Amino acid sequence: MADYDVTPEQAAHGRVVPDCDLPMVAAQWLVDGYDSPLLREMASLTSRQALEGEVRLTDVLAELGHPIREVDSPYEQLPWRGQWEGIWWAVDRMDRTHRPYASAQYVLEIIGDYEGLWEPGGGEALMAMLRAWDGNPDLRPAIDEKFRAHLRGLREDDVPPLIK
Repeated sequence: MADYDVTPEQAAHGRVVPDCDLPMVAAQWLVDGYDSPLLREMASLTSRQALEGEVRLTDVLAELGHPIREVDSPYEQLPWRGQWEGIWWAVDRMDRTHRPYASAQYVLEIIGDYEGLWEPGGGEALMAMLRAWDGNPDLRPAIDEKFRAHLRGLREDDVPPLIK
């Protein structure tokens, strides 16, 4: 059972309203005395149309006098920002579905694409470990441990800020 007892103020301050519930929430807001053209339009949508984003909640909230402030920070402008998700994924999958060598290759691909990640990601050290692993089959278990330590030691905070 969905919870339609959310006010526009609560939604504007982060209360999550699933997209499929937006038409019912909008209908409840109309009953509660809120009104705007986009709100009426949202209330008339089917759940499927709501999922397709025909009317955005942020636009309705703005029309009702509760605009959601856009966050604009230097961090969000950095081209590598979303790449840490891939790095965390590779580290998480290491030893579950990927060998440390494969996780290191994946991380190396990511940090190689973004100049600001190469040094904090230890690109040179990873390259050296990959070469050593390739050339020394007897040392692979020890190098796997180095991969694990290196990859688990990566921190997003190690990337220098855009503005000092």
